[in-house]
Amino acid sequence: MIKMKTFAMLLCVIAGSYGCANNTSNDGQKRIIHNAHGLKVITSFSDRKQQTISLLYGNAPALQSAKTGIHDKGELFELVTFKQADNKYWYGSYINGAVQSIERVTSYIADKNDIAFKYEITQGHISGNAGIRIKSITSHRALLFP
Repeated sequence: MIKMKTFAMLLCVIAGSYGCANNTSNDGQKRIIHNAHGLKVITSFSDRKQQTISLLYGNAPALQSAKTGIHDKGELFELVTFKQADNKYWYGSYINGAVQSIERVTSYIADKNDIAFKYEITQGHISGNAGIRIKSITSHRALLFP
């Protein structure tokens, strides 16, 4: 009788361990976390048509200009656009997936002490005029938390 109980318990432990093993690969669902290198989040937004989620990061001068609307030299804006991915923990919601593009805008003093901007695409491909992209990125207002 004891041998049968031991055998049954051992069988349950082995079956349970096989049932709990997860050997499936989720490589297609892995998210790459973007390293913002100390920049702060200014705002976030999504585009349902394009199925993207974007985060706008910035340094302290960029964050200040996003609050006041007044630009100064030394601002660094970084717009990271992610492809949307389904959130497996909350039905019907989306989270950021793979990085689709990264755009960077920096401000500097040009002739006659005017503020000018430099635009570059550091990852991915963006279509459109650089001047329009600069205006779009630098015109976002900062999120304010109560």
